[in-house]
Amino acid sequence: MTLSEKRANHGDHIDRISDLPCNVIDGILERLNIQELVSTSLLSRKWRYMWNSVPQLQFCEDFFCRFEDLNDPGPEISRIITEILLLHNGPIYRFILDIPLFSNILITTEILNKWVLFLSRRGIKDLALVNYATFFNQMPSHVFSCQELTHFWFSGFNVSVPPNFRGLKKLLVLQLDHNTYEFGALESLISGCPLLEELSIELFGDMKSICLKKAKNLTDLLLTVNQESVSGLIKSLPEIQRLAMESYRNKTLCRYHSSVTVD
Repeated sequence: MTLSEKRANHGDHIDRISDLPCNVIDGILERLNIQELVSTSLLSRKWRYMWNSVPQLQFCEDFFCRFEDLNDPGPEISRIITEILLLHNGPIYRFILDIPLFSNILITTEILNKWVLFLSRRGIKDLALVNYATFFNQMPSHVFSCQELTHFWFSGFNVSVPPNFRGLKKLLVLQLDHNTYEFGALESLISGCPLLEELSIELFGDMKSICLKKAKNLTDLLLTVNQESVSGLIKSLPEIQRLAMESYRNKTLCRYHSSVTVD
């Protein structure tokens, strides 16, 4: 086969993909990792900018491992993610940033805050910020500007809630892992989510009690603590369908699959 024939066949394959229905192409693009997604711009002129309208971006371990040989990968990673965001054209409904545990990737709070502000203006609905590299940095305050959020996973930060917090009125699912909390911040955050249905909290450090009185729509609660007993920890819990409570020290796990009310 001649070189020209190979090129013609290669072009034919691209054209076959290009001729697929738009919803099929969108489904394919949404299943690619960030490297594969951006690489589609090399397929043809038609595909050059197709990636930058995909409404979800995920930066997970397979992305970060590409920079593990750098002494200080944080600035380069920050530059690349910033460039991808600025090149993106259209809404971003899902954004995942999952920095691996035991990595040397330092993303500053200032950079995170700029990304979250950008996402809040693009209609972000599903947001995951997992910061296992630098534990307990101050959380990006622009999280509270994301008024379209329905799903939020937040891990590895020091959580504080500003006094002018208006709530996250559309939030349905909240997962909080390995965070520290300013006084009253956890209750303020939960109270500001009136539609909240699913809540997962992993607590590190002693906390006297958690009041969930205002979580009227809560149906699922998973609570993990590193203290001897969880008895009396939850106050004023509304009637829920599923409750799971786990203590790290004694590794006990209690699960309830019917309606449970804790006074």
